[in-house]
Amino acid sequence: MVTPALIEWSIGTNQHEGPSPLIETIVPAVYQGKRVWRVVHRDPDPVVSGAINDYDMYDVEQDSLKPLRGVMNREGFYLGLTFEGDRVRIDRRAGDDRKQAAIIVHNPRPEGPGETVLLATLPLEVGYRTTFQIVDRWAKDGTDPVKWIDLVVAKAERLQSPLGSCEVYEVTMAPRDGSFHIREWVRATPPRYPVKTEYIRGEMTLISEVTRMVLEHGSPGCAPP
Repeated sequence: MVTPALIEWSIGTNQHEGPSPLIETIVPAVYQGKRVWRVVHRDPDPVVSGAINDYDMYDVEQDSLKPLRGVMNREGFYLGLTFEGDRVRIDRRAGDDRKQAAIIVHNPRPEGPGETVLLATLPLEVGYRTTFQIVDRWAKDGTDPVKWIDLVVAKAERLQSPLGSCEVYEVTMAPRDGSFHIREWVRATPPRYPVKTEYIRGEMTLISEVTRMVLEHGSPGCAPP
């Protein structure tokens, strides 16, 4: 179950310099004549970066859950993924440097912001497992960005969070090449949106928590703090 939502995140609660706010919106939209879920990550103040509005966006087809495009745009950097059947075009620009590539991948699932939609549609329960492919936009140059991901629901628990006391599933997602590791604490009741994440890549560990969740259908499902 996916429902339109506005989710406020505190990104990097474990960082020495303190966390940063982020707004995630999930709304229905149309892209190239197809009904999509459009997930956008942005700063709460859309002009904080000046003339360029930073955003990270993903369009996921509602019926098939196929990713259709991903776009990250910020001052001096652009990263675009365009999915056309089994072909994915990657366009990366950093300053005056531009790199383009095309890869073949069968039936990829969404990652990045699109991961929220994917999790919400899976039949999560303790012991649930599934495997799928993604296009890892942060893969190092010279490495294959197509990754097999193993997803496992490890356990159910009650999590103390800024939203209050929440019944959640602990979900892990890890590529088989070990290049990163994601742990999500996902609402046990639909819509199964994350309330906390732990993201590890290389020497970086980033922990983030939801501080507010506004849903078109349903409630945050957490006892008040």
